[in-house]
Amino acid sequence: MEPAERTGPRGLGEGEEQVTANSTETDSPDDLELLLVHLADHGYADQVGSWMSPDVINLAISGPELLDALPEGALNDLAAGLNLSLQDYADHLAQELPVLVDSLSPQGELTDGEDSETALWALAGNEPDA
Repeated sequence: MEPAERTGPRGLGEGEEQVTANSTETDSPDDLELLLVHLADHGYADQVGSWMSPDVINLAISGPELLDALPEGALNDLAAGLNLSLQDYADHLAQELPVLVDSLSPQGELTDGEDSETALWALAGNEPDA
């Protein structure tokens, strides 16, 4: 059986290989690590590095910067699902993503397991499937 491609709660990965992952599960959120790699590859390595480091203050990323770095339309459905404008949703993610990554990387590496998956779904305004 071939693994299913997943696009996750943020809709990331639509037509963008760097933010997709292969998984044997369907309807799973994107891997946070892939999102961070994508952001780093698109000009935000300093920010991502600061969120991961326990010794550095988190650098900010703005909503417009997130929109610029992510595939076009990646956040549209989620923003609409939460009754937010695209800009308001991107601004919300820009505030929450550094805190989320910082909390999931206390030793400078992302923790594995359900905490990461649950946090991604919560950030997207959804609940993971049981």
